[in-house]
Amino acid sequence: MNEIICLVTGASSGIGAKTAIELSKMSTHIYILGRNIEKLEIVNDQIVQNECKCTIIPLDITESNALENLAKSIAKKESKIDILISCAGIIGQLSTVESINESKFKEVIELNYLSNFKLIKSFHYLLKNSDYGRLIVVSSNEKEIGKHYWGIYQPIMKALNELVITYANENLRTNIKANIVCPSAVDTEFRDSIMPGENKNNLLSTKQVSQEIVKLTKKTLKDSGKIFEI
Repeated sequence: MNEIICLVTGASSGIGAKTAIELSKMSTHIYILGRNIEKLEIVNDQIVQNECKCTIIPLDITESNALENLAKSIAKKESKIDILISCAGIIGQLSTVESINESKFKEVIELNYLSNFKLIKSFHYLLKNSDYGRLIVVSSNEKEIGKHYWGIYQPIMKALNELVITYANENLRTNIKANIVCPSAVDTEFRDSIMPGENKNNLLSTKQVSQEIVKLTKKTLKDSGKIFEI
């Protein structure tokens, strides 16, 4: 049996946690990244129940050189990464543009955009070493331009989408397929922070989203540089 090596960021909760667990049903070894080690340990316990090896990596991916150093460390143990899924992200704050807190703005840029850039840059050669490298970035694709109060989040996510699509197009002659998943409203702590009291019957579950993400990791996938809306 060929080994399937995966890495999931934002894996301590929400979409990232469920995706890592769902991937463990078909994978050999999963590296799970997050800042909360207690939550990562809970995810680890569910992964190993599926007879998949799991490595917990408590890490702040916004720290300088964190992802570059991690990639170098993993490369000493693995010759490749088959599936790389980026689920880490924050909204920051919802407010009018003139009320945006500059430090919050920088946090969103660091985590949602720069960290994904560093993730791609650091793990490119490991993805390229795979027979079917798969990169999936969880993002947003709001159609309404200039939507009130989303002046931090939406512009950054649109820039992120452009980055991933550019990377996909640059790798059309490699085995790498890079795609973007944009869920609609999902029942997560992430959502609760901006929409408290929302009717959860109208929300997607993290399991639904994770199952759709895993479909995009298949070897038979031909699409690359696409935005998949759920």
